[in-house]
Amino acid sequence: MSSALDLGACFREAWRGFKAWWIPLCLVATVLLALNSVWAVKWYFHEELPALQPYQQAWQTYFSEVVSDPGNVFAAADRMLLSITDISEKPEVTQAWRQVRRKVWRALGVLFIIISALHVLLVIMAKASVHTPQERTLRRDARRTVLLTLSYAVMALVKILPFCCCFVPGLYVYTKLYFSDFIITETSANPLRAMAQSWRMTEGNFWRVFLLLLITLLTHVLSLLTMGLAEIPGRPFEYTLRAAAYRQLRQRKGAA
Repeated sequence: MSSALDLGACFREAWRGFKAWWIPLCLVATVLLALNSVWAVKWYFHEELPALQPYQQAWQTYFSEVVSDPGNVFAAADRMLLSITDISEKPEVTQAWRQVRRKVWRALGVLFIIISALHVLLVIMAKASVHTPQERTLRRDARRTVLLTLSYAVMALVKILPFCCCFVPGLYVYTKLYFSDFIITETSANPLRAMAQSWRMTEGNFWRVFLLLLITLLTHVLSLLTMGLAEIPGRPFEYTLRAAAYRQLRQRKGAA
């Protein structure tokens, strides 16, 4: 049996799994969307936003000046920078920024864990949606959610960090680690072992996996065009598609 990934079969299996599990998958995706929305940010910083409102007014003034007189770009920018400097020196603004920094660090820790847990739930359900009843380990995976969340959080950081250095190497590393979050639900929750297995699993199929990644990125583009609404069905289908590809590669490499 060839170990090459059959993309057509991946899409058919992903669609079948999505149709059967779309309600729980879309519910988790909706919660993720809410946590990442602008409204959630505004609610979290609702006490500090009034004190920071002058920054928005300074930007609006600059934009209106540039629109009315395009040749006045640099002079308008100088005035905006002076205005921002004056705003930043106000005591109420300084206090608001201090509170924002405290809240950001607090939110980064708590939200990161919550979002990681929700992604783990998506992985567990997506994997179950493309597996046969005999292959499913839904109850076992659900009992290990806390451990899997911590493992997923470590892997998420490893996947994201290369992008901070350079986009192209980061994209390569992300593609090679494409199945690591599915692997941690199988035998070992060790994130390093899962990443090593994903690296080996994508050998000989890098460009097919990369194509899957580009296709799933379209859901995020559509999300931007639809104020996030496309993310609700798009993200679950992305996970079922990844689960279908993972199951196919695991079976083919096992039979090879």
